[in-house]
Amino acid sequence: MSLVEQRNRFLSFAFASADILVETDPAGCVTYAAGAVAALGEPTLAGSGEDLAQRFDRTSRPVFQAIMHRLKPGRRLGPVRISVAGRECRLSGWMLGDDERIRWSLSYEAIHAPAELEPEAFERAAEQAIEKSRSAGVDMAMSVLRVVTEDSLERLIGPARAAAVQQSIAASCALAVGDDGVARQVDAERTALIHARSTELDLLKTEIEATLADAGLGTATVQIDSVCDAPNTEPGIAVQAFLYAVNEAAQCDRVLDIVSLQETAEVMMRENERRMAELRTTIAGRVIEPHAQPVVDLATGEIHHYELLLRLPGGAPVQDSVGFAESTGLIYEIDTAMVDIAATFLRDDYDRPSLAVNLSGKSLTNMAWGKRFLAQLADLKIDRKRLSFELTETATVTNIKAANAIIQKIRERGHDVCLDDFGAGAAGFHYLRDFPADVVKIDGSYIKRFEQSKRDATLLKGMINICRSVGAATVAEMIETEAQAKALKTFGATYGQGYYFGKPVPLSSLKDMKKKASRAA
Repeated sequence: MSLVEQRNRFLSFAFASADILVETDPAGCVTYAAGAVAALGEPTLAGSGEDLAQRFDRTSRPVFQAIMHRLKPGRRLGPVRISVAGRECRLSGWMLGDDERIRWSLSYEAIHAPAELEPEAFERAAEQAIEKSRSAGVDMAMSVLRVVTEDSLERLIGPARAAAVQQSIAASCALAVGDDGVARQVDAERTALIHARSTELDLLKTEIEATLADAGLGTATVQIDSVCDAPNTEPGIAVQAFLYAVNEAAQCDRVLDIVSLQETAEVMMRENERRMAELRTTIAGRVIEPHAQPVVDLATGEIHHYELLLRLPGGAPVQDSVGFAESTGLIYEIDTAMVDIAATFLRDDYDRPSLAVNLSGKSLTNMAWGKRFLAQLADLKIDRKRLSFELTETATVTNIKAANAIIQKIRERGHDVCLDDFGAGAAGFHYLRDFPADVVKIDGSYIKRFEQSKRDATLLKGMINICRSVGAATVAEMIETEAQAKALKTFGATYGQGYYFGKPVPLSSLKDMKKKASRAA
C-alpha cells in the first residue's frame, strides 16, 4: 500500500471520529475495514468484497443507496441515522477525489431516532428552518415532489417492495434538503420539501426515477413543483399557505402552480378566517342537525344501533367541513360536541336506541383533547354499552401509541370501539394489529363491487374471516339490495348498514322510537 493510500485512510478515520471505518469501491463492495468491525457481524469485513449494504438492517439499506447515488469527489454526505442489528448508529460517506474509493464511517453514539413525524411537528420544524435560513440570508423554497404511476405502488409491485421504494424516496429527499431543510411524506404519492433554493432538485428527480426504474417501474415519472419563500410573511403562515396550496392542488388533481406564496397566504388566511368563524359558530350554537343511520344485525334483522352523523341544517353532509376542521384544529370541537349530543340523547331516555359516534384519528392523537374527552366520558350517566365510538380515517393516525392509549381507556370504561373503512387507504391490516377493536367496518367499495368481481368477493370474505379470527365483529356498509344483504350474511358479516336498511334520519325523530325490527337479510 502506498503512503498516499495510507494517508487517505487514516486521515479519513481521524476526520470521522468514528467507531468503524469502511472503504468500498464505487459499487459499495468492501475493500478495507478497520475499527470495531465486530459490531457489523461475522465474518469480518476487511477486503471481503461483500456488499456493505447487506450488513445494515433492511430498512436502512435505502438510505445507504441514496448516499451512494449522490456522492461526488470531494463531497461528504451525512451523518444519517441507520441501524445495524437493531442498534442505531450514524453513517457518513465521502470521496476524497484522489481515487474512486468511498470511505464510510459508522459511529454508535447516535441519538435516538424520533417517533414518526406528526403534521404539527413537521410544521414546527419547517417554520424553524425558514426562520433560521432567513436569519442567515439563505433563500428558501418549498416544493412538492410527486411520484406519478398508472396505479398505486402496492398494486404494481406489492406491499413489501412498495415500502422499500418509499423508504428509498424518503432517504433521497432527506439527503437532498440536508440538515437545514425538512421533508415530510404527505401521502403515498407526494412529499413536501422545505429547502434552500440552491438545492439540486433535478438531481433528486433523476435519483428517484432511477430508484423507481430499479424497482421495475420504468414508466413512472417524478414531478417537482416549487414556490419561493415569501420573506414578508411570517414563517408559520408561509408553511401553512404552502400546505394549503399542496392540498388544494391535490383536490383539483393538478400540479402546484402557485406563482406567489404571499398571494396564496393572503387568500388562504381570508378564506380560513371566514370558514373557521362560520364553522365555530355552527358548532358552538348547535346549529347542526345530527342524523342517524341504522346498523342492523344481519342474523335477526333488528336494529343493533345507529351511527350518529354530522349534518348541517336540512341534512346536508359536511365532509368538506370535516376535512377543513381537521386541518385547522376545529375537529376537536366537533368531536366533543357530537359526544355531548349523543350522551344527552341517551341520558334523557333509557329506551332510546344505542348510538355510535365518530372520532377523528387526529383527535385521538392530541393529548390535550384526549384528557378532556376522558373526563367527559367519566361524567356520563348512561348505560355505556349503548354508546360506542368509530375511529375514522379522515386524518390518518400518525401516533399509534397515543391513539391506542385513548382507545384502551374507552374500552376500559365499557364502550365498544369500531375501526372504520377497513380495507381503504391507510386503514389496513396494521389497524387490527395495533388497535384492540371490538368491531370493524369494512369499506363500502368492496360491497359495491363484490357481485361483479370475484376478486373483490374473495377479498371481502377474507377480511371478514380475519376480523372474526381476532374476535372482532364486522359491519358491511353501503348495502343497497336484498341480494347484497343475504350474501354478506352468508359471508359471515355481523351487521349491515346502507340504504337497504334505511337512510340517515334526523336524530330528533328517534327520540320516542323504540327499538324495532328492520329488514332481515
